[in-house]
Parts: sequence; C-alpha cells; structure tokens
Amino acid sequence: MPCANEMFGLLRLLSVGLAYLTGTPDHPVQQRDLAEAWQVLSPCADTASFDGAWTLSLKDNGTAIARSYRHAQLLQGRWELVDAGTHSYRIDVLAFGNDFVVVPTAAGCLLGSGTLRNVDLRQSWFTHGSREAGDLMAWATDPGARTK
Repeated sequence: MPCANEMFGLLRLLSVGLAYLTGTPDHPVQQRDLAEAWQVLSPCADTASFDGAWTLSLKDNGTAIARSYRHAQLLQGRWELVDAGTHSYRIDVLAFGNDFVVVPTAAGCLLGSGTLRNVDLRQSWFTHGSREAGDLMAWATDPGARTK
C-alpha cells in the first residue's frame, strides 16, 4: 500500500507542476505590456526603407506590413518587444526579420537595425515626411555610438 500512496503523491505533484507551467497567461498584463511597448514604437508606425523601395506599417496589435509598390509585393508579419530598457523590438515579415532599436529624431523616428551602439542604416527604416534644412535627424545619448 505504501507504493500506491507514493504513486498518488507523485501524480498529484506532477499535475500541479503541469498546471503551473501550462496555466493560462494573464492577458491584462500582456495587453498592458503591449500598450506600453506601442507608446515607444508608435512614432515609427509608418517608415520607409533606406532605398525607398519599401514601406513598413506597424499596428498597435503587434502586426507589421511591408509593402513595395515598385515590386508589387505585400508581406505581413509581427512585431514584439525584445527589451524595454533599450527600446529594442523584433520585427518579422517574410523578407525582413531583424532586431531594431527605436531612435527618436526631430522628424519622427528611426528604426535602427541592430543596437544603438551599432546601427546598420541600410537595413534600417526611416519615418516618412520631409524635413526642413538644418533639422537634427537623429541623436544618441551614448557618445560611443557608431553606425556602419
């Protein structure tokens, strides 16, 4: 009989552990996190590629759409927060998948491909809109930041 009691105890422990691991996520917390991430990302909601061939539209529900009128293509994907402290996001669509950092600019926003210390401008996304001569386009708080 002791073997049956031990087996029953082990099964109870396993079921509690599995319930803990597979429990339903706390949706209000996830929604709040998504809303906070969107507050930082929203200035970059509509951007264009370095060569102007593509546009990237981001929505507050986590969707991403890359469109090329030149190539008659429409690609859908998702964005997600990677690191709130560094304002890093992952944007995945069929042809483009990379980590980006939000860099505030006078004209709106730059989605820098990579990290703030190492941004690849050719893979980055820039806000639409014209700027007046002499406007500051981007800034970095780290004097060691560089681009490639």
